[in-house]
Amino acid sequence: MSNLAANQFRAMAFLQVSTSHSCKMSRTNQKVILFLILAFSAGGCGEPQPATQQLTVSQVSNWAMPAAGAQIPAPRGLAFDSNGDLFVLDDAGRVLVFGDDGQEKRRWLMPESEVGNPEGICLLKDGRIGVADTHYHRVVFFDRDGEVLSMHGELGQEAGQFVYLSAITQDPDRNYYVCEYGGNDRVQKFDVDGNFLIEFGGFGTDDGQFQRPMGIVWLDGLLYVADAINNRIQTFRDDGQFVGVLGTEVDRPRLHYPYDLTAGPGGDLFAIEYGGNRVTRLNLHGQTLGTFGSTGHGVGEFSTPWGLAVALDGRIVVADTGNRRLVELQR
Repeated sequence: MSNLAANQFRAMAFLQVSTSHSCKMSRTNQKVILFLILAFSAGGCGEPQPATQQLTVSQVSNWAMPAAGAQIPAPRGLAFDSNGDLFVLDDAGRVLVFGDDGQEKRRWLMPESEVGNPEGICLLKDGRIGVADTHYHRVVFFDRDGEVLSMHGELGQEAGQFVYLSAITQDPDRNYYVCEYGGNDRVQKFDVDGNFLIEFGGFGTDDGQFQRPMGIVWLDGLLYVADAINNRIQTFRDDGQFVGVLGTEVDRPRLHYPYDLTAGPGGDLFAIEYGGNRVTRLNLHGQTLGTFGSTGHGVGEFSTPWGLAVALDGRIVVADTGNRRLVELQR
């Protein structure tokens, strides 16, 4: 293991052990540790970054996040529906729905948000909206008007229990998959009624293990998981069997803290890089097709972006979390 990987592993191991035993580490302390991990990742590598093709973008539009009292919340999870409406989670415990013109159409609050706010959202095939209610260790299911239909899960490490949910996806058979970090670092699979089917993963750097799995996509019988701290995307069959790391040993995408993952209408993958402050488009062989973005606060720049979504018409929206805004990219 390289010195860089070893430093990342030790820092995340401290975070994982602390949250696994007490589940009470303050969010401030977690953020400090994650900052140190990003610092280890950003420096000391000594390897030149390969030139990559720029993702073609014709227009960049910034959408201001609606205020919550005197605060401007930061966006996190994003998802488009088939009508082009954008569903947004923010760190004020809200679900916001925007039309394709960027105007807010409706909103609702999570059932609770005193100890933390949700990170992942999935629009299910039966019309329900599944939200990864991260700090309450459960999935909350809403209807399209924001009424709570049911909740699934509780704090724990057994089958059907959760520690810090981060992302949800669904397959054509309506099974759904939930990513977790902070102790479990695994993916669990459930049927449409919430019955546990399988789990896979575990904390670590080996093949099939994770350090903070943050995004998940089902495509053509495979699951693609953004393994954030390990700076890679791993693939699995939907029975949980490990397939591989996206790309090859000699041609692997250079990702820096991939924090979310989604599929575009053409079948490619789009990743948002929390540490790299950019959008990266990949094909299913792991070849980088283009990137967009850099670090900053101006047009075409991002600060610790958390999530992204791609509409059926190809529009990309980024949760530019550090800048407390949504950024729409027209291609």
